[in-house]
Amino acid sequence: MNLEFNIAIHVLTFLTKHKDEKFNSKELAELTCLNPVQLRRVVSVLSDQHYITTVRGKGGGYQSNQHTASVNLATLYQQFVLNKESKHRIYTGDTSSHCDISKHIAHTMSDYYDEEVQLILNFYRNKTIQDVLNDILQEVNKS
Repeated sequence: MNLEFNIAIHVLTFLTKHKDEKFNSKELAELTCLNPVQLRRVVSVLSDQHYITTVRGKGGGYQSNQHTASVNLATLYQQFVLNKESKHRIYTGDTSSHCDISKHIAHTMSDYYDEEVQLILNFYRNKTIQDVLNDILQEVNKS
């Protein structure tokens, strides 16, 4: 999970709840309590994927469309988490080491990571933006 994944879910859920309204980037950033630069970066991807509608020019903004509520969280996870290349080393060890642990730890951890990703994707495959909104509204009703 990362911040962009959460921003995407937040924005899509907000726009789904306010499906008949349009918000410019400044309004949307304020209403969702998000950094405008981070918001625009994520909204650009959401628009490119046709998860939301972008109206350009004066009076323009962002709004939900017929796809927004049904966007699958597994798809968003792939887009915003898995498709982002990490510039950081995540595995330790050295395959040329004389130590068996050091020699094989990266391969073993890589296998674990692949299994972890599949578990996460399987969980998120059963969740849509509408599900997120429904869960939030249930929380609101408990308050």
